[in-house]
Amino acid sequence: MTNSGSTVDGVLLTVSAEERFSDLKFVTAYENDIKPVPVSEPIVAFSTKGCTIGPQLTKALDTGKIITTTDREIDTNISVDIYMPYSMGGSAAHKVYDRLATFLLYETGYNIIKSVCYETEYDKSCQAIVLKSYFVFHDVVSS
Repeated sequence: MTNSGSTVDGVLLTVSAEERFSDLKFVTAYENDIKPVPVSEPIVAFSTKGCTIGPQLTKALDTGKIITTTDREIDTNISVDIYMPYSMGGSAAHKVYDRLATFLLYETGYNIIKSVCYETEYDKSCQAIVLKSYFVFHDVVSS
């Protein structure tokens, strides 16, 4: 994907359009840590956790001359937090992560260069099991 194809909104639209994920609720990350209490259904919260924009790219012309383009590489870190009702347990959160990772890595046009998944934890504030993870999307953007 190019031209900001890896924004949170774009990824949210991509996963939300898939019938296989109809058992999940997709949202942008909760502002100010306001979450439903208690969590009663699996919720997947997306947010941007930062990005790195590289220098302008160069390319070689047929003449051998090197020119600087307006293109830049950008790596966007998108956080994916999975909230599961306590009764469903931590393994259910990992299964959701596996489903999402498989889809995003192998069934979309996204160029994902890294994915990290952490251990599940109990979040007392929303009475849910939470699995934090992130994906790094690599793009080349043009002005």
